[in-house]
Amino acid sequence: MKSYVKVSAPASIANFGPGFDTFGMALEEPRDVIELTLDVYETEIETVPDYSIPTKKNAAFAAANAIAWKNRVNSPFHMKITKGVRPGSGIGSSAASSVGAALAMAVAMDYEAKDEEIIQASSLGEKMASGSAHIDNVTASLLGGFTIVSSRNPVDVISIPVERLPKFDIVVTLPDVVLETRKSRSVLPRQVPLTDAVENISYCSTIVHSMLDRNIEKVGKYLNDAVVLPYRKQLMPWYDRVMKAATGAGAIGFSVSGAGPAVFAICIENARKVAAEMEKAFKAAGFKSQSIITKPGKGAEVLTVK
Repeated sequence: MKSYVKVSAPASIANFGPGFDTFGMALEEPRDVIELTLDVYETEIETVPDYSIPTKKNAAFAAANAIAWKNRVNSPFHMKITKGVRPGSGIGSSAASSVGAALAMAVAMDYEAKDEEIIQASSLGEKMASGSAHIDNVTASLLGGFTIVSSRNPVDVISIPVERLPKFDIVVTLPDVVLETRKSRSVLPRQVPLTDAVENISYCSTIVHSMLDRNIEKVGKYLNDAVVLPYRKQLMPWYDRVMKAATGAGAIGFSVSGAGPAVFAICIENARKVAAEMEKAFKAAGFKSQSIITKPGKGAEVLTVK
């Protein structure tokens, strides 16, 4: 066993338009950094900044503990999580911490875990955080690039690596509000009209083909959602205003990131202008915000092992 492991895991965009609980996109920035130490007397989890998260009731603990129990190990550990991904932002904060924690624990225990095992363990962190063991964010955070969840049980996923994707910028704008995933999921209907489902299948199919064809313009054109977004927009009164500002400034596609409140735009050029206009639109709607200009990124990485 190793006494110290340091891992980084990226933020991610879940759903990526129409792919509810299925599509994911890893981001180049921001990232969480997870430091795991095993040679300690009691289990403790520290977050920087301090978000006052209980040690045994958080996503990272659940994910790390799942890997430990799988190997029949019940040793205390100290985990320091430097949060580059703000909790409650809609860009996979709990997923980044869960993936980093599960991967760090596997490395520390000299356990060559399969991707599916890390995803499964990380999904327990997602369930702790949101009440749902969805795996779209954790898959993207672990594997990087553009990811597709083919099956949840058993876990079966597809990753299109960054190198195979078209070149584009992603502007993520985060309003200064917190929208918990649990609340955002609670407004979704149990059933949807067949016509809406068919529309989303068309959007999803086109996006996957266009990613592989490196046709980012077509990806942007079909970055729509007829199934989930109409219900979630009621929790995001700024959405239409910010979308109009982004597309008016040159964005070729726009949608909500995961459960929100973050929104994102994809751009071939003018990313700074798009970011500025999105922030202005948030301000006009009465909300402070900040933007991140990033790109599709790689997945979790092991930085240090001692």
